[in-house]
Amino acid sequence: MPRELTMMDEHEMQGCGVMPVRRMTLPIPTEDEEQRVVVQWLQLHGILFAHVPNGGYRRRVEAAIFRGLGVQPGVPDLLIFDPPPAAPDRRGVALELKRRQGGRLTEPQRQWLEALRARGWYATVCRGADEAIETLERLGYGRRSA
Repeated sequence: MPRELTMMDEHEMQGCGVMPVRRMTLPIPTEDEEQRVVVQWLQLHGILFAHVPNGGYRRRVEAAIFRGLGVQPGVPDLLIFDPPPAAPDRRGVALELKRRQGGRLTEPQRQWLEALRARGWYATVCRGADEAIETLERLGYGRRSA
């Protein structure tokens, strides 16, 4: 009965001309990379949206200027102003994007999502671009090409 490759050591594999199989894992896309995919999808479908640039590092002076201009922590990553076709009673959609793995909701983000829901918005957290696009499609926005 032949032995499984997983049971052979590397030396045995080289002796019979078989190279060991190494599994390659692809890196998990960053939140920015995931968001770029969703932004392209929104643009492709002509959906009115905006991103509020709250994230990123700011020097103290710059951060103080932005706070004075009304920047607030926790605003969702993408705000979609077209009411969702499948839920026209909603004013818009607020998406907080997180990486497919890792990334957690902060308290200010949770508070923003709750406040927007209380004001008639569909507000949710999506893990990755695929989940975000699936959510948008369920809400009746554009269709993904096959």
